[in-house]
Amino acid sequence: MGLFSRREKKTPILVKADNSALSLEAIEKTGQEAFENSPWQQAKEGHMGIYMSLASSAAQWRTGVYVMMILLALSVGCNVYLANSVRVRPYIIQVDRHGYAIPVKMTEVANVDQRVILAQVGQFIFNSRTRVMDRQAQLLFSEDAYRSVARNSEASKRLDNYFRGAPPTRAAHPVLVQLESILPFSRHTYQAKWEEVTESDALTLSTSSYTGLFTVAISPPTDMENLLSNPMGIYITDYSIETDTLLN
Repeated sequence: MGLFSRREKKTPILVKADNSALSLEAIEKTGQEAFENSPWQQAKEGHMGIYMSLASSAAQWRTGVYVMMILLALSVGCNVYLANSVRVRPYIIQVDRHGYAIPVKMTEVANVDQRVILAQVGQFIFNSRTRVMDRQAQLLFSEDAYRSVARNSEASKRLDNYFRGAPPTRAAHPVLVQLESILPFSRHTYQAKWEEVTESDALTLSTSSYTGLFTVAISPPTDMENLLSNPMGIYITDYSIETDTLLN
């Protein structure tokens, strides 16, 4: 223990500092636990839980409503489509000589009598080529001619061009159509011969002879409009007409 004696380090100070650090960490940890376990924090968490539950329920409710609205719109759209697309299938009811009905069958190509097809071709020729001075009657003839041709077919285009080149309501004299013959030319084509007599004041001005080939297709009507305009569904899809001779 003299002048050259070594001083010992005072470790209690460092220990005290370490103890102080540990104390601060313990205090912070204790404060955090106290904060998390405080009534205010628990109330906040409970309130947030209720809010999130309500928000989730509202989102599910809105999603359910949107799905129901989409299904309702689809249902209404389907009902409107079905209401506007009523399909009608004509049936042929044939009776025997005693008036009793024999088995019913739907209208098909093979079931249509050839005489009905010939009559349809003849009616088309009569309606499209006849000319009268009564404007309203002439318009009715033209409308009946269009009912006999298939829509967007070559026959419809030819009829448009024919009426455009010689408007039926502007005919100078009446024209009478006299059918001579209508015969099958092939499976779906029929050949017709007729004369057109132009008159004025009951006098014959000229008589022209024509020959035409008419292609026919059968499409049974599927709606009320076509059923009323063309019940048998016999349509002319194409035709060609040539002048034979000029008699007068």
